[in-house]
Amino acid sequence: MRIEQYEKGKVMTMPSETYFNLNEDKRNRVYNAVFKEYVRVPLEEVSVKNIVNDADIPRGSFYQYFTDKEGALMYLISETSERGHEKVVGFANESQMDIYQLIHAVFCYEIDKLKNREESARALLLNQIVKSARATSIFYRVMAEAMLSHPVMGACWDNMQFKRDDSVFKRNIFDLLFSTLKDALILALEDENNIDSAVSDFEMKMEIVRLGVNCLIGK
Repeated sequence: MRIEQYEKGKVMTMPSETYFNLNEDKRNRVYNAVFKEYVRVPLEEVSVKNIVNDADIPRGSFYQYFTDKEGALMYLISETSERGHEKVVGFANESQMDIYQLIHAVFCYEIDKLKNREESARALLLNQIVKSARATSIFYRVMAEAMLSHPVMGACWDNMQFKRDDSVFKRNIFDLLFSTLKDALILALEDENNIDSAVSDFEMKMEIVRLGVNCLIGK
């Protein structure tokens, strides 16, 4: 899987083709070493030395595979998120969801994982991500770009039957909805006792955005 992220005009691609050209055993060894380190400590404390020692590769190889520590984190996030969110967007594609319902489905998926205290790779990674403001920002940027680039997004917009086809207008709606999703999940991740409050806040803010958009488009 190759993902590109854009930040201040800079393209960050991770991992490189060199990584994907490794044989499967070596690629898995590198991935497991990276994952082990990123679930051990927050982003700022991640040690490339630990990764290369565990993977038994030269230090320079890490930077041949990943642009930097943030690039490696972005890859981990995308790998641990992809399967679950693919289930959500697959369901969206089959059930004629609109953008509000899609965001709501993603939120419910994440909250269910928290409530069930699932000891998944994704949960282990999130435990360290939320300890770093930078890592948290990267996590939600990867999520947002993955959703925006997914083909189901077009279907969700079509299901809303907007009379105006304005990409800037749609992006602003998405940004508002995703910000609501992000704030609620951060609240829930910080303390499991906040989950019910996070759900209530999310539901209320989603309805506010929906009413505001309907007012703008005359519904």
